[in-house]
Amino acid sequence: MAYTGSIPDTAARPRDWMTLMACRNEDPDLFFDSSREHEARLVCVTRCPVRAQCLANVKAVEHGEHHDYRDGVVAGLNGHERWRLDADAPVRWGEPSHLPLPGSEPCGTYPAMLRHLWLGEHMDGVCWSGEVRRNYANRHWPKGRKAKPAP
Repeated sequence: MAYTGSIPDTAARPRDWMTLMACRNEDPDLFFDSSREHEARLVCVTRCPVRAQCLANVKAVEHGEHHDYRDGVVAGLNGHERWRLDADAPVRWGEPSHLPLPGSEPCGTYPAMLRHLWLGEHMDGVCWSGEVRRNYANRHWPKGRKAKPAP
């Protein structure tokens, strides 16, 4: 083969990480169906090797947007959770305020799980098992009874 003088294109593209996403082989409806939110989180948190890049991308894209413009589960967080963790997102009258991100919440609580996901920290078994217990209780709680508040 003769040398042509051209240089092969080996430059990295800004979105090359998207070819490695675990959700590429999943049904897209999984990430937008609220009844299957826990299953979508499992794909993101346990199987995705590029969750940190996905989280950085969604933070940049949704920065300052209201929760009305955030849909589906992305990087293990649903739209409302991503809105509550974005300190620059607008808050309308009567809506809950944003979640603080200090490390004061004990593991196993919902805010601690969100903090781990938002900061790209390793999700320990205590936080993840707390989410699994809450999800199971919410889906299997007898009709007409109020669920116990999360710890």
